Amino acid sequence: LLQHMLWTYPQQKDALREFIIDNLTPNNDIVDQSKFLLQGLATEALTMVKKTMGDVTGESGAREDDLETIKSIATEVGEIKRLLEQHSNDLERHIALLNDLEYNNIWITSDEAQSVKQNCLPLAVEASTTVSEVLDSATTLILALTPGVIDNDLRSSVIEVLMGGSEDNSTIFSEDELQMSLKEAKRIFKGDELKVWKKARNSIT
Repeated sequence: LLQHMLWTYPQQKDALREFIIDNLTPNNDIVDQSKFLLQGLATEALTMVKKTMGDVTGESGAREDDLETIKSIATEVGEIKRLLEQHSNDLERHIALLNDLEYNNIWITSDEAQSVKQNCLPLAVEASTTVSEVLDSATTLILALTPGVIDNDLRSSVIEVLMGGSEDNSTIFSEDELQMSLKEAKRIFKGDELKVWKKARNSIT
């Protein structure tokens, strides 16, 4: 509808339409910003986890100040994760609208809808995939700092894998955990932890 409303002179219509299409997909700048912030937080988390020998509860003698720093890092990562989840939801809604554009819009013709879909859908899908990858990294970092999720002596290794950009999350789980069925895993892992287990499981099969 905007392409028919915003031009002042007829010759502006094509340029305006092109501008609208180019800016239709939600901006993905948050991904690059999140990557940068997560890298810094992972570096800080690795330093602290090595300092406490993987202890994030104080049960093995970690200092209270160090534990508070680790909690603070986890909180910051959680906020980044929340923003990424919101952006991911926006992209999923955008993709759904693009897929239904030909059927649910009376303001543009079928040919125009198809053109917009062909231009925007690949960009939206690519952006959604990128967001999912960074969201997985944030989830993994949170799990690496969460008490009771992994053994203390594995925390630094998990963070180092994350910092190296590897998508291998299998180091978070024991060999027995990676061999269990999905039904068994659902009884043990919940929410984000189950998602990371699935990704780790798929990486070895």
